[in-house]
Amino acid sequence: MSLPRHIVLSSGDVVIDVMTSESGILIMRFDVMAALGTVTDRPVWAWDILWAGSAVMTGSQSPRRSAYTEEGLQHLIFEGVFSHIK
Repeated sequence: MSLPRHIVLSSGDVVIDVMTSESGILIMRFDVMAALGTVTDRPVWAWDILWAGSAVMTGSQSPRRSAYTEEGLQHLIFEGVFSHIK
């Protein structure tokens, strides 16, 4: 499957999980490898997401903050698992 390059992510964008209606705001893009103290020629970009909603607030599902790789997040949006709002 090719990368959906037309999906451009930025800090402040909102993603919504269409199954749970939970919303998250993209906080910060970071290089996973650099965060682990490893320097590579090819960074692995990820997004720190702050989630809001009833399930997150009660702690019954995922943590309030989570990270998704940029490529994975783009695929989730492309496949309709998440809605993306600029």
